[in-house]
Amino acid sequence: MAIKQNVPFERGAKTDKCPVCGHPVRIVYRDNEHADHYEPLTMRSGWRAPELQPVDPDTAKKLHKIRAGKRTIACVGMAPTSCSLAPYEDPDVEIWALNEMHVMPWMKRWDRWFQIHASQSWKRRVAKRGVVGHYEWLKEDHGKPIVMQYWNPEIPGSEAYPLAEICEKLLGSFSRGDDHVKYFTSSLSYMIGYALWSEKVDRIEIYGFELNDQIEFVKQKACAEFWIGLAMGRGVEVYTPPNCTLLWSSLYGGNEQGDGW
Repeated sequence: MAIKQNVPFERGAKTDKCPVCGHPVRIVYRDNEHADHYEPLTMRSGWRAPELQPVDPDTAKKLHKIRAGKRTIACVGMAPTSCSLAPYEDPDVEIWALNEMHVMPWMKRWDRWFQIHASQSWKRRVAKRGVVGHYEWLKEDHGKPIVMQYWNPEIPGSEAYPLAEICEKLLGSFSRGDDHVKYFTSSLSYMIGYALWSEKVDRIEIYGFELNDQIEFVKQKACAEFWIGLAMGRGVEVYTPPNCTLLWSSLYGGNEQGDGW
């Protein structure tokens, strides 16, 4: 569907702000109930990008010390709550990024890129969030791996996501009836699955992911939390910044036992 430009931003049933970057968007529906995708709206005067948190030097030092001797991967998304807090300045941490983040001023470096969407998505002239030139960026030779659904000769460094191997290794003990299950509802779940499959990780840090809106991300959150639990079950440390909404809730049944832990 073509991107509509120069339309005023109005809140309503089908307009809102992108829960990732805060840009005004129109929600396009496949039917009356299910959202299909967001279309960016032209910014009106008075709209400002959300403010990003600065890195706290003391926290950065503490985390660097905790990471010592551990193979650490930082999975970075675009939620403004914590995307800027990723350890870009710590050379011992691999930065795994995704989608159109290369245009973001806070995206200081990366080691592995994930573009898991179908080709009709990343080949669009205007990609999600109004990004122009994403396809051209993918076709540049960055000298680093770009993980996609399949190897693509147009994309230097592209490598196919090893879906069958990851499912067999990490999801093979679960089935739904006679069917094997492929449970990936977001790029974050693909990233964690890839990290666990590689067996080259001791610690995963997650920045810029909240998955807490009720339109696109409600199913993605449950899946991401499943993969976090799977990582912890395999002995991998997992860290999220304070106030991250992943694996968060009030304590069921109350808290009469107190705060002993």
